[in-house]
Amino acid sequence: MEIKLPGQDAEDIIDQLLGGGEDTALMQTITKEKALIRIRLENRRGHYVTIVDFGNSDDAKQLGIKDLARELKKRLAAGGTIRDSWIEIQGDHRHKVKKLLVEMGFKEENILIDEGVTET
Repeated sequence: MEIKLPGQDAEDIIDQLLGGGEDTALMQTITKEKALIRIRLENRRGHYVTIVDFGNSDDAKQLGIKDLARELKKRLAAGGTIRDSWIEIQGDHRHKVKKLLVEMGFKEENILIDEGVTET
């Protein structure tokens, strides 16, 4: 294996060492196509929280859940957090989240929205 150091940043070097790069992008695309995502709404002490559940924590890690959460929060202008394999976003954004996930490359038929509200 040949590693070229001049002119590369640390991320490129790490990708070469770990065998990332194109293979990682391909795996992420495949995972996006097969991911089953459930979107639900919870009412917590009078405040709504949208839950974007990826089900399997390995799939969530493969998809880069931190980057997804950051992008969703930015585009929805809302706060939120990450818990295990799901993203919590403040407010009722179920249908907006589905639209954004489809724009990000997820299959629309694999995104399920629960129309009910769970009281917690």
